[in-house]
Amino acid sequence: MFIGTFEHNLDSKNRVFVPAKFREELGESFYYKLYPSEKYPSIQLYSKSEFKAQFEEPVKGISNLAKKRNLLAQIYLGTDEATVDNQGRITIGSVLSKKAGLEKRCIFVGFGTYVEVMSPEAYDSYLEKMCQGNSADEQAVEKEETVYRQLLGEGKFLDTEEDD
Repeated sequence: MFIGTFEHNLDSKNRVFVPAKFREELGESFYYKLYPSEKYPSIQLYSKSEFKAQFEEPVKGISNLAKKRNLLAQIYLGTDEATVDNQGRITIGSVLSKKAGLEKRCIFVGFGTYVEVMSPEAYDSYLEKMCQGNSADEQAVEKEETVYRQLLGEGKFLDTEEDD
């Protein structure tokens, strides 16, 4: 189980040290995925077995080819494989690190079954809102998470305009 918070620097080649505690469970090779949130974008790290359980297994039962293709696009666009080097670092692709707002410092946060890598600004903002108990913001995050899970479960593309 991934628990804890760690901070490391992203170097000029987009390499970052993965905390040893997380590397043990992730393995030498694992997957990372962009979490495209407007408020709290991040990179999510999954062991290969957890990625399979969370994303690949649910797709197997879908027979509608168009729906399956859309779902596969949502799963694999913004996803890559990471291999830990001899110094315990991985390289995060420049496009994905930019979309996640990762510039210099990265905050690694254990979320039970996966790890999120956030910018300090996204982490501070998220933590501040959660500590304040701001119900409007909690509802916005909950809605964002629901949309993301529906997107994965139904193979729909994320609609950025809200329906009122």
